[in-house]
Amino acid sequence: MTFKIYQDEPIPKTAISAAGAMPPRYRKMRNLASGYDLCRQSDTMIFYQQARLMEDFEDEFDFTGEFIRYFPTYQAMNDRQLRGYFSWRTRVRRGIVEPTSLSFVFVYLYELLNQIGTGSPEEGFHTLKNFWLAYREIDAKIDHYVKLWLKDYAVYHNLDRALLEDVLETDFDKAALTLLNYQSHSADEVFRALHSLSSYNLENSRFFRQYPDDVKAVVYHVFARLSDYYGKNRKNSLCEKFFGKIYASSYYMFRSAVFYDKLKRQDFVYEINDIHKYHCRNGRWSCERFLCYKGKIQQTGALLKIIDFLMRQKYHFKSGLKAEKITKLYQDIINQEIEKYQADQKRRALPRIEIDVSRLQTIRQAALETQSKLLVEALEDAGEPDTSGEPGVPANRFNLSDAEYRLLSGLLYGKTDGATAAGQLLSVTIDAINEKLFDEFGDTVIAYDGEKPELIEDYVAELKGIIQG
Repeated sequence: MTFKIYQDEPIPKTAISAAGAMPPRYRKMRNLASGYDLCRQSDTMIFYQQARLMEDFEDEFDFTGEFIRYFPTYQAMNDRQLRGYFSWRTRVRRGIVEPTSLSFVFVYLYELLNQIGTGSPEEGFHTLKNFWLAYREIDAKIDHYVKLWLKDYAVYHNLDRALLEDVLETDFDKAALTLLNYQSHSADEVFRALHSLSSYNLENSRFFRQYPDDVKAVVYHVFARLSDYYGKNRKNSLCEKFFGKIYASSYYMFRSAVFYDKLKRQDFVYEINDIHKYHCRNGRWSCERFLCYKGKIQQTGALLKIIDFLMRQKYHFKSGLKAEKITKLYQDIINQEIEKYQADQKRRALPRIEIDVSRLQTIRQAALETQSKLLVEALEDAGEPDTSGEPGVPANRFNLSDAEYRLLSGLLYGKTDGATAAGQLLSVTIDAINEKLFDEFGDTVIAYDGEKPELIEDYVAELKGIIQG
C-alpha cells in the first residue's frame, strides 16, 4: 500500500457525526472487554480480541481533540477518541496519511504488529514498513520503535532475512564476521573491517595515502599472525580481545508494544547471521549476539596507529608519527611482517626468467649431434686408420650411435684414450653408453672421473666380443 501525506484540513461533517450517534460496534467492543475477568485475562489479549472485532470497521467522525497515553489501547479512549481513531485509521487504509495524536499512531502500529487488517505475515511486514516510511516524514519519533519492531516481526514470523537488509544496522556484524573468518577474505576486506571498528582513522594518514596497498597487506598479515598467536597461546581469541564476545541474554519480543503472543513457540531458532541469533524455548525468548564496547574500539585503533608508526620508520618516511606504547610481542610481529613484505616486493621486482621445459629434449638432441661431430674429428686426429673405403660402423643390438660406437671401440682397441675426444660433452656420451649397456651387464662399463674414461676391466673381454676393432 502506498500512502499520501495530508496536512490538517476541515473535514465535512456527515449526518452521523453531526447527530453524535455512537455506532453499535463500539458498544459491542466495550462489552467484549467487560466480559473478561480482568484479574485473569491480560490487557494484551483483550486488545487483540477487540482489534479482531474492529478489524474491518470504518468510521467518519470529525475529531479535533487529542489522545495522549503511554501504552495506548482502545480501553484507554473515551467515545469521541475512539471514533476519532477509527476515522483516522479509515483514511490511512485508503492511502491518506494525516498528522494525528502520536498515541493514535502507536495503536495503529500495535494493530499491524498483531496482524490486524493484513493477510499473510509478509503482507503485514510490508504494510508496517510502508506506513512507517510515510509517517516518519510527519514525526520521526517513531523510528526507534518501528525499526526494532520490524526486526522482531521478521523473527517472530520466521520471514526471509532479506527483508531486514535495509532495516537493520548490520555494519558491525559484517565487520566482525569478516575478521572471524579472515582466511577467506582479501587484504582489502580485512583492512576495511578493522578500520570500521577502529578509533584511529588510518585512511587519513599521509603514509597510507602514499602506500595504501602496502599498508593493507601489512595490516592483513599482522592480524593473521596475532590471530594465530592468540589462538595457540591465549585463553581468549584475538577477536574477543579487540571486539568483544558473543553473549546470550533474555529478550522481550516487541518491547514497548501491546502485543499478544498467539504463536507461543516452544522450540524455535532464527538466525540473522552467524553471530546474531534468536531462540525461543517454551515461550521464553533469548538473543545471542556479538557485543562490542567502546574500549575495544580504542584497542583496535591503537593497533592500527602502531602499524602506521612502525611502517613510517621502516620506509624512512619524511613525516613521523608520535610513538605509542606497545608490547614487545606486537612490535616484533609488526616489524617482521613489514620486512617480509618489503623483501617480497624486491623479489617481485626482479626480472622474471622463464624456461620452456618442452624445448629441453630438442636442446639435448642438438647437443648429441654436435658431440658426434666432435668425436669423429677427435678420432681422426688420433690417427684412426682410413676406413673411407670400408663399410660403415657394424650394426649392433644396443642401438649405439656412431659417436658412441667409435668411442667404445677406441677405448677397447687403443685407438684413442677418449680423454679429449669430445671435450665437455664426453660425459654425456659415456652416460649414454652406460645406460644402453646396463641391461646387458647390470653395471657401468665405463668409469669417468672427469679427466679420463676407463673401461671396467671385468667387462673388456665380453665387450670385445660385441664391438669389433
